[in-house]
Amino acid sequence: MAAKLTTITGQYHSYVADQVLTHYQLNETIDYFDDQNRLSRVFLTGTGIVCGFQVSTNPGYSTVTITQGNGITTDGDLIKLFVKPSTPADIALATALKQKLISIDIPKIDYKSYKVFDIDKGNYPHFKSGTAMLPMWELLPEKTGALETGESLLTSFPDLKNHVVLLYLENYTKEATLCDETDCSNKGGEEVFNLRVLVVSQATANIIISKTSTPQRDPLYSKYDVFDKYSMLDELGVKKVIPTFNNTSTAAKIKQLFNTVVNDVSFKSELLANLATVLIPFGYVTQLAAINTRFNALFTIDPNNIPADIHYRYDLLKDIVATYKELKDLFLQLKSECNPPIGSFPKHLLLGLVEENNRYKNYRHQFYKASALDHNKTFSNFDSLVRRLKGILDNYLVNANSVKITPSKTIGKLGTKSVPYYYNVDDNLLHAWDFEKSTLYNHQANFSYHTTNLLNSDYIKTPLSFCIDDHDFYRIEGYLNDSVDDVKAFLIAKRIEFGLDFDFYIMDVVENAADLKILFNTNYSFEHKAGVKKGGTLLLLKSGTTLITDFAIDGKINPDSGLGCCTIMGCLYPWISSLRYINNLSRSLRGSRSDKVDLPTHYKLSVKKYTINGVNLITDRVLIDIPLDQLLARRLHVVMETLNNRFPTGLLFDFIEEEKKLRIMRLEKDTFEFEVQDITLSRNAPTYTFTQNGVTKNGKVYSSNKITCAIMNSHKAEIYKKIHAYYDPINKDDDDFGRFNDDWDKFEYLRSQLRFHEETKSFIRFPKIFDDYYTIPVIYNNQQNEDTTVAEELLNIAQEIVRIDDNYNEIYIGGDWTSGNYVNTTMQSYYLENYTDTNDELVLFMNLRTKIHNESKVSKYMIHIDTTRNVKLSDFEELFTKYAKKAEFYFYKPTNGNFIKIEQNRFSKDGSIKKRVLVNKQKITKSPITKKVTKPVIKKTPVTKRTPKKPGDTK
Repeated sequence: MAAKLTTITGQYHSYVADQVLTHYQLNETIDYFDDQNRLSRVFLTGTGIVCGFQVSTNPGYSTVTITQGNGITTDGDLIKLFVKPSTPADIALATALKQKLISIDIPKIDYKSYKVFDIDKGNYPHFKSGTAMLPMWELLPEKTGALETGESLLTSFPDLKNHVVLLYLENYTKEATLCDETDCSNKGGEEVFNLRVLVVSQATANIIISKTSTPQRDPLYSKYDVFDKYSMLDELGVKKVIPTFNNTSTAAKIKQLFNTVVNDVSFKSELLANLATVLIPFGYVTQLAAINTRFNALFTIDPNNIPADIHYRYDLLKDIVATYKELKDLFLQLKSECNPPIGSFPKHLLLGLVEENNRYKNYRHQFYKASALDHNKTFSNFDSLVRRLKGILDNYLVNANSVKITPSKTIGKLGTKSVPYYYNVDDNLLHAWDFEKSTLYNHQANFSYHTTNLLNSDYIKTPLSFCIDDHDFYRIEGYLNDSVDDVKAFLIAKRIEFGLDFDFYIMDVVENAADLKILFNTNYSFEHKAGVKKGGTLLLLKSGTTLITDFAIDGKINPDSGLGCCTIMGCLYPWISSLRYINNLSRSLRGSRSDKVDLPTHYKLSVKKYTINGVNLITDRVLIDIPLDQLLARRLHVVMETLNNRFPTGLLFDFIEEEKKLRIMRLEKDTFEFEVQDITLSRNAPTYTFTQNGVTKNGKVYSSNKITCAIMNSHKAEIYKKIHAYYDPINKDDDDFGRFNDDWDKFEYLRSQLRFHEETKSFIRFPKIFDDYYTIPVIYNNQQNEDTTVAEELLNIAQEIVRIDDNYNEIYIGGDWTSGNYVNTTMQSYYLENYTDTNDELVLFMNLRTKIHNESKVSKYMIHIDTTRNVKLSDFEELFTKYAKKAEFYFYKPTNGNFIKIEQNRFSKDGSIKKRVLVNKQKITKSPITKKVTKPVIKKTPVTKRTPKKPGDTK
């Protein structure tokens, strides 16, 4: 039977006295009012499940319960559960009235049996595939007595819990019965409405919904079935730009600071993908295409030609993400239809799965409100946000040439804030900016830098003159093309004229470098906000006569910062050890070693004298002892940090990477003497003396940096403590280790966790005997080689060594392969496939290994050949070339650390490798005490979901 609203009765006849009514006239009247009733439900109320109709089952799946509810089909049928009269009085009444009475005053109905539903008298097209009826079963209410033929208990229903329940209003016309001699009351056909409770498989439910067919059987369900899409939407946020002394030292670095965020390819791709997910289901395909085009034009930036407005493009990106978040919040709430399709579910309602453990129910019709109930608000708000998103991209424009202050708000949705100056504020953008104002036809009452299209009101166009207690932020914009002097004069004048509560500083990134370092090292919450909060401090950075950008901080800053009484002097000196010497010394851990002298494991300094203004800071020699592995990782940074930590009230030492020189910082008028020896290799090394006037070597001028100073009479310990506090280079950008002092603890923890990682748990992480290397696979990319193990590969290398000279049979393996720091080919392949997963401990281990060891490839073998003979290196040239990418060779007996020896009995007289023989691990010297591994705090930024650049292959 076709839906009743497919064609409706548009008129009916009125009746006059004593008129003989025909069946056409009566039916016409009934049909007209029935149609109007249905139309009112569908188009003024809505369709779908209003409430109730909750499905549940008991643990044994012997009973399915459905609670009473209310639902409206797209044909306007109001559906409720009902039962037939059961009391004698109700039955007698129905008989007397010759009506089929029902009762809806019930809380629920329990269903305990079922039968096949294969005869549909309503001939419902939604239940057919072609001409064949889809497989479905009818649930039967609990009843007394035995089951009838064809009925079965629910306990026999296979996989009942995963089936879908639906209510079906079977509607058809029952043919009239013949008149008898006394009664013709049944002459007309009977309109039958049977409410049946059916269960179908999910496959059948998919056919009834038919998302993928054209035309769709249930377009209303398909349009708003977006929960899966919603659950896949990312929580996005724009990364904060945090200024430091180093990353703001030039205009180019400041631009790059913003460009790193703005030009992040993976984040941009993720943002556009999420916008597509939100917009496409509701028909915004054309708008999305325009948004993508304009977005790519504005945010595809040449890193060698970063525009001056990069920080405003950063602000634009924040506005786009803010708009996306509002769209995302409304995405799942869009359930309003002005003209719902009548054919969606004209005679049925989907109630969901028999057993549904998710809070969001699948296969269930929701309530799709008519516009009258929604006041057209949800969709209109969504549409307004789409127009705003397109508008801010289309209207992005930076052409103002004078600074201006506009009141705004710190928190709240974007539309409640003032319109930024970097938009061409036309009427369309204003109308889309704040939905609430636009619904009140008051969209011109927004605050903005640009006032041409705003309401002609002093309060709107010059708001600083008025009380604006609900606005706690000052947008300060338009200074890019303005002169520094004019900006400074303007801000001073407006603060006085309007009583504005904020401080500001205009600082040059070169001329005020020292002050900026103090500022950033003592105030960590500077952030670009295109203005400043009430009671805060605005920092405008410039280079020469050109203003670059602005940062702000909550609260006022004391310009003295505790150092106003003093002038700090910083002087550059050459360090006593050249960088080449430092590099060679630190790398000796891995390089060729002498067979006569044990090379050192620490860089050692002897501080012989240390005075400031004649005051002795030491009474005897002080030994500074720095492990070579730290020297290898951190160069002279670790030396300077050690000196500063050892003498916290002394001079401040810093290594300037760009100059490759030592810098000593002190009070300008103080004198000092710092005498030091490098005794790493010899106690008779030269003595270097640093003073405010230069440096000498064994009393002779080594470098003359003449500095004229006035002598003070005492050493001010408290002031030098302040120097350390404000100038401490711990946050230098070229020395990440100072900033992340717990990286080594994290690395130790992650290395230990690899023993339990699914990909590496079968490998022995800390080998104790040679046979442990048989657990570690080596996978070749070259298909000509068969995969093998580390043990077999090492034995092959060792065999080649013995073949060159069978006297070289004392061979050891050490380094990463005995310390547990190794990375094999399996780990490398896994990392390249999963490097975006920053919750994976193997990925974290690899990232941290690259950071603190500067190693990103598979670990090389450190092979030591114990010999006292003079080595003829030319004999090994072919071996070195063959294994250049796999191994490093050392011709000396290991004297420090843990090494595993490949015993002589590994080889036969003919040089071939014997089968596996257990070999004990050799502890060459006393092993370091193994610390108990405790899990460090590893902070993870929420963040927003994004894809980093693929790591390179350079070691």
